[in-house]
Amino acid sequence: MECPRITNVWATGFADPIANRMTSRLVIEATSLPRCRVRGISVNEIKIEFPYAILQMAPDSIRVNDGLISRMTVVNGPPYPYIRVSLEHSSLWTLIEVPGTPAGSAPERIVIDFDRRPIRGIFEGKLVAIDPGHGGCDTGGRGPVNLVEKKITIEIGRLFANALTREGAGVIMTRTSDENVSKAARFARAESSDADVFISIHTFSSGNRKISGSRTLYSLETERESRALAECIQASLVEKLPVADRGIAGNPERLPSDFKIPHVVVEVAAITNWVEEGWLRSITFKEQAANAMVTGLARYFLFAARHPGGNGKCGTRSRTVPAKVSTIPIRTHLIGEHEDLVEVIKRYVSGIVRQGDVVAVAESVVSITQGRAILPESVHPGLLARMLCKLPGKDGSLATPPAMQLAIDEVGAYKVLLGVMAAGAGRLIGRRGDFFRVAGRSLAQIDDIAGTLPPYDKHVILGPSSPDKVVKCIKDSIGVDVAIVDVNDLGCVDILGITDLNALDWVSRALTSNPLGNDDQQTPIVILRPGY
Repeated sequence: MECPRITNVWATGFADPIANRMTSRLVIEATSLPRCRVRGISVNEIKIEFPYAILQMAPDSIRVNDGLISRMTVVNGPPYPYIRVSLEHSSLWTLIEVPGTPAGSAPERIVIDFDRRPIRGIFEGKLVAIDPGHGGCDTGGRGPVNLVEKKITIEIGRLFANALTREGAGVIMTRTSDENVSKAARFARAESSDADVFISIHTFSSGNRKISGSRTLYSLETERESRALAECIQASLVEKLPVADRGIAGNPERLPSDFKIPHVVVEVAAITNWVEEGWLRSITFKEQAANAMVTGLARYFLFAARHPGGNGKCGTRSRTVPAKVSTIPIRTHLIGEHEDLVEVIKRYVSGIVRQGDVVAVAESVVSITQGRAILPESVHPGLLARMLCKLPGKDGSLATPPAMQLAIDEVGAYKVLLGVMAAGAGRLIGRRGDFFRVAGRSLAQIDDIAGTLPPYDKHVILGPSSPDKVVKCIKDSIGVDVAIVDVNDLGCVDILGITDLNALDWVSRALTSNPLGNDDQQTPIVILRPGY
């Protein structure tokens, strides 16, 4: 008898009308029904083995990113074909054999349904305010073939609402038709309904039709929560859609002063770009955009629940908490200004690092390679800097006029003064840290003179620029997760950027002993190796 030949593997969402639930469905097509074994190899990985089958299709790694299944990897052994399924959440599964039709119009299939109850659990009790941008007289942007933004935003908004409802979330729409709705009314609807998040859907418009890609803007009024929401949604859009990643950015638009709901503006694609206007006309593209936002939102809610008071960034991958972590500090040469940090790290960790490790990099080294080590004599402190530098203790990070002037240059005099007033008020009630909470966490990363090893002990070291982008670039080069960290000898750990937010807790605990050495140790790179 001829061996079954596996010809195709694909995944889709499936609504089970009998059980009234959604599943993530994996379909394996073959010339005849193959025997298979399904087993869990870790909390978040399933392996499907086919001992007596032949892989007829090309081996492949297939991105799914539906919130539950992140990736399927089809491998041709040895000793026999198998499929490795990576999950974002542990899930039960059901296997169904579907014989082909007698006429051969449908192939033989093995169907594996993964239960999406973990996703429903995340959305249970959540209310999402969806704001389709523009409407009525306000058409928004217009594409080169005359597609208007207001039409796209309401269509994606409806698909987004339907997808959220299927997952068990509550939804409120700020507009449900082509109507004029003021910004104030949109915010009022979200606030009066006590929504958990407020998501505005838009496209990007520009006179330059070459600009393309997706971008997510976050509110500066609720910066920590909104930034985390933007990180999660933007990462999911880029995973799911064929768009360029234009990143996230703060939204300068002022919200009502008492509006405390996390708020993002999602620019799904560039309507003024020829190609992306075509994508925006496709129902498949709009459905994928809606599903991507659902996945990003689930990651945000999960992250917010696990990390209340976190640092406002969101990751995409689940990781089992290790029972122990080994630290491998690496002594380097004196890394200087304008060196290629990615190549430096790759050189030092090559041959040592392995899958599952996290490479931790000292923030001061990142800043130095970015040219953010400033000689004090090149700074000209103003009167305000000379006055304010007297307020911190003599061991404070902004205790010299040049350091305080650089802080003012970083965020503006207005925010620094607000931070000073907040710090004064906080001291009256015995609370510390209000200066940085108000003036900006980036100022806490400034190392004043003598804050690092020679010859940079004569410099003021600013915090690193765009740490999230830096860790992503390093990870793309070395193939494992990366964190940029600020650690001191008192056991205080501040993670400025990390490629796997689910590893945040154990990475922080592993670094409390401060294995990173900026003095004579000269070990600004540490490999963290989890043991399970």
